Amino acid sequence: MFASLLVILVPLLLGYSVPTLNSALMAWVNRAVSYLVYLILFFMGMGLAEINNLAAALVKMAGTTAVVFAAITLANGIGLWGLSRLYHANGRRGERQRVAWASVFKDTGILIGTVAAGTLVGLLVNINAHLLSETALVVLLLLIGVQLRSAGMTLRQLFLNRLGLLIALTVFVTTLLAGALLAPWLGLPIRHGMGIVSGFGWYSLSGILVTDALGPLWGATSFFIDLFRELVALALIPTLMQRAMPLAIGYAGATAMDFSLPAIQKSGGASAVPVAIVSGFLLSLATPVLMAILLA
Repeated sequence: MFASLLVILVPLLLGYSVPTLNSALMAWVNRAVSYLVYLILFFMGMGLAEINNLAAALVKMAGTTAVVFAAITLANGIGLWGLSRLYHANGRRGERQRVAWASVFKDTGILIGTVAAGTLVGLLVNINAHLLSETALVVLLLLIGVQLRSAGMTLRQLFLNRLGLLIALTVFVTTLLAGALLAPWLGLPIRHGMGIVSGFGWYSLSGILVTDALGPLWGATSFFIDLFRELVALALIPTLMQRAMPLAIGYAGATAMDFSLPAIQKSGGASAVPVAIVSGFLLSLATPVLMAILLA
């Protein structure tokens, strides 16, 4: 367990220790992270090609993904709706954003296509995809550490924003509870059941970490669970924000601080932004540590 934790934490902390870079260098870091995500997904697809009776395994994976995704959505929804009632944060007025679905589905198609391309190549070529993905993951974590540092969040800012902290805690607890309850049905130990759902929407990281620990089929399952979470969040944020702001922000998970932030800002106004950044930042920090511990 400690070795797995070190493999994740060391590059992440090294990246975080780098002083904040100028805008030109950060643009390069952001591009490099995007390229590495596609590379890792390609290697994950190559790993899928190694599975015996692949077609039957993929059908089973699709059913498992649907059930787990529905369970997480229900658990998060109940917890975050309750938080909205307790905190009296019923809604926020803001501009109703029209989601650019053509662009969203295009990006999603590219991600899924990258995994499929890797699978096809893996069927034709025998390459150690595991070693390549491990190397790419270390570099990715290093650059993500740099990105987290550039967000400029201090411990004081994180823990003084009470609502952001409560949203992250609610998502954390309800997601892990759903994973623990589903574990017997999945045929997994409870800690592994919690591990495969603890990506909180961070599909590029969850897919590779679960693949390394439990194999490519479970890695692909975790990837699709988190990818669908991001898509559903984009669809629901504009409506949910008018009724229950913690639910709108919380369901976005780790993506609340980056990918989903424009939708949150547009539909929730400026007051929702710091809450979203704190919640997303805390879940982003929790994901690699939690997965390393639960999947070891």
